[in-house]
Amino acid sequence: MARKFQIETRSEPVRFTLAGISCHLRDYHLTFLLNEKLELDFTKEEDLQGYPLYFCRDENCFNTYYLLGNRGENSLLIPEMKQTDYLLLVEGPFTKVREEKLLKKIRQISKVLMAYDINPEILKNIDTLLNDLEMHFLNIHKELKTKYSPTKH
Repeated sequence: MARKFQIETRSEPVRFTLAGISCHLRDYHLTFLLNEKLELDFTKEEDLQGYPLYFCRDENCFNTYYLLGNRGENSLLIPEMKQTDYLLLVEGPFTKVREEKLLKKIRQISKVLMAYDINPEILKNIDTLLNDLEMHFLNIHKELKTKYSPTKH
């Protein structure tokens, strides 16, 4: 007898906040300063198509933070954002007040030139970026499961 499988899909779109950061710091230096200033714990992940990627989860507020480098070897991750060196994507519930506090704290870092809110609707490839990010993390977790799965004796 054939089995039936039901595929669950998201009933509502993913809510996220997007901010741009302009600075001349290397990704690991900026991440260190963000961890210190924002009291987060960003960790380095495998690069996303040649762009640096850092990840942090805030269990208390149900937010996931992604810090992406916008500059690769020969191209920009988001070509419309030429002045942006890094993108900070916050997934989950995030009020405007919290966003303003976050941006204010980032601006207080002496090496940061500018931190600003980005309206995702003006970006052509934002859906592609979100899908690539999700697929990237699925592949990483899939590899970790197979790499560290218990062996049978």
